[in-house]
Amino acid sequence: MRSIVYNGVDLSDACSAEVVEKVALPVVPDAMVVPGRAGALLVSGRVPPRLVRVRLFMDAGYRPGTNGLADMRHRVYSALCSTAGGTLRLPDEPELEYHDVACTDAGAWSSLFEDGAGEVVFTLYDPVAYGMARSEQCASFEVGGSWPTWPTFELVAAVGSAVQVGCGSAFVRVEHAFTGGEVVRIDCEGEGVTVNGADARADVALSSDFFSLASGNVTLAFSGCSAHVTAFRERWL
Repeated sequence: MRSIVYNGVDLSDACSAEVVEKVALPVVPDAMVVPGRAGALLVSGRVPPRLVRVRLFMDAGYRPGTNGLADMRHRVYSALCSTAGGTLRLPDEPELEYHDVACTDAGAWSSLFEDGAGEVVFTLYDPVAYGMARSEQCASFEVGGSWPTWPTFELVAAVGSAVQVGCGSAFVRVEHAFTGGEVVRIDCEGEGVTVNGADARADVALSSDFFSLASGNVTLAFSGCSAHVTAFRERWL
């Protein structure tokens, strides 16, 4: 992969790319002053949107001429000018994808000829990258990545009054008069639940807590179902 892919558009036919990446992602702290204590007490922190600078080099692999270079630049302009934002893949990590990305700044071309180069800035409003999509039918498995991921569960209900999936002390319980065979879908990120495709959020027990999966070995507990599938994508900070 020699260039970026933005919103599904691969710019490799026009440009090669080089990522100028920060050493670390800064944290925005939330602190409070405590009387008698020097400095402040760190209460919490959050990960802000991330800025990524990319150098683009006009590199078609042939001599396109003046008109061809102009066409290439306009293809780049069109690909990067998305007011709705989109997804981004970078050449130094081609198996990862960032979501909610917008091109928020750009410099000037150093030249309008074949040796032209310029820098663009992407703002990653979701700074944690998405990796490989996974689907697991076992209760215990390894979660890759370096950041917690939100799973989606698809359960086939047995005859009974509830189905439940849990991880540690957290669980999601759906209370319903199941006759057996109903497909229960639990989306932990969106906190959505459906039974056979119909909205069933009203059936979620008040004690439920939609949970994420930390990287490493995970063991889930299922009850009230005859089969289950856990789907998620690895997340990388």
